[in-house]
Amino acid sequence: MLKECNKPKYLGIFQILLCKKWFSSLESNLTNIIPTRNSTCFVAIERNNIIAYILATPINKRGSCWSISEPYFIGESISYSRYNLLENLLRKILYESNINTQSFLISVNTNDNQNLSIIRQSGFQPFKIIKYWKRRDDLKYIKNEYKQNFIWERLNEENSQLIWRLEQARESINFRSIFDRQWHDIYEKRNILTGVIKCQKNNVIAGLIPSICPQYDSSLELIRGLAWDERLNQSIPQRINNFKLTKNNYYIETTSEDNKLNEIMSKSNWVTKEERVLLGRSIWKRQNGYKFKSIETELLTNLVGNLQQQPELPSTFQIKNNR
Repeated sequence: MLKECNKPKYLGIFQILLCKKWFSSLESNLTNIIPTRNSTCFVAIERNNIIAYILATPINKRGSCWSISEPYFIGESISYSRYNLLENLLRKILYESNINTQSFLISVNTNDNQNLSIIRQSGFQPFKIIKYWKRRDDLKYIKNEYKQNFIWERLNEENSQLIWRLEQARESINFRSIFDRQWHDIYEKRNILTGVIKCQKNNVIAGLIPSICPQYDSSLELIRGLAWDERLNQSIPQRINNFKLTKNNYYIETTSEDNKLNEIMSKSNWVTKEERVLLGRSIWKRQNGYKFKSIETELLTNLVGNLQQQPELPSTFQIKNNR
């Protein structure tokens, strides 16, 4: 099939994706032994020509949640519209693949009403709108020394747990149950640009961590604590403008609701590249022995199971004196 591909420049990409598909299939059968790490590729073929493909990638080490990419169209179909192609590819991933999970995330541009409509019809619910910021090309790198009221520290095992707690506190219970990211998932995906901002008391007040559902080669998520810290007005601009970037496609993600962070990004000469809606889907959660249980039922079971049975109290009644 690869030899007959009508797009020679995609041949190398498909060869790599095919190898990852084999490894992913092996991991799916050995999820209790080997953690799932490889992506899975699904292609749409018409008359022996690949016209579109879509990727599914595990978000965490356990493979309990996967991110789905937007479709990549490399040709035009004669019989099907792009609407039908995306609908069929999503159905293949959600219902007919060997991916051992039922929790998925996908992001769509806010202006892409057609794809957004298909994804909503497939059972995905919107969680938040993400802004993608890019540093202006004319902004030159200037190395500044930090003042004594805060420090920058690269991600390690200790501060990864601290920044993970900030992330958990700001997300809804439903969203946390879907993407199911632990602190070691943040630590394992660290790079030279990830880290945390600490105050003098060694408390983490903000940080740059790997994106949950990255859309670009280099994309980091900027998060902070629930309470606004005025020191961030100075520490964040110094940090994000202190990077000596080797790539032009480096982006920082913020939520559209966080007006404080968005204002700082704008004043720091960063511009919004695009806005995307992050959607999630999780109807069932797979248990051992291939049994299924709804997330709501599991949460209720855990809650009730932690309650200890109280001893029966004697009933009270009034004794009247018989005269």
